[in-house]
Amino acid sequence: MEQRVNIKFCFKLGKTATETHEMLVKVYGVDAVSKKCVFQWFKRFRDGKEDVKDEPRSGRPPISTTPDNIERVRRMLADDRRLSLRMIAEELQISLDSVSNIIHEHL
Repeated sequence: MEQRVNIKFCFKLGKTATETHEMLVKVYGVDAVSKKCVFQWFKRFRDGKEDVKDEPRSGRPPISTTPDNIERVRRMLADDRRLSLRMIAEELQISLDSVSNIIHEHL
């Protein structure tokens, strides 16, 4: 969200998407959003969309973030703190995003 606000700020200043991406990389390093993402946000702003929040999406609600999976992730990390997200996802057969969400939102 923070980077989106910065993208909007640069857009309003008249910066190009490429200039904006270069500035984001200077500030955020490897955590900067991709150049493609910056161009997509610039297009949204040019089209008159001002909100930096994601638009609601249709689809199935997440089903992997269950109390059982939260507990399983907690136990796995208690046993071995060096486990990667990928290792946990493969073991539990859930997505990397679900594992990340469990760790950052529930543990």
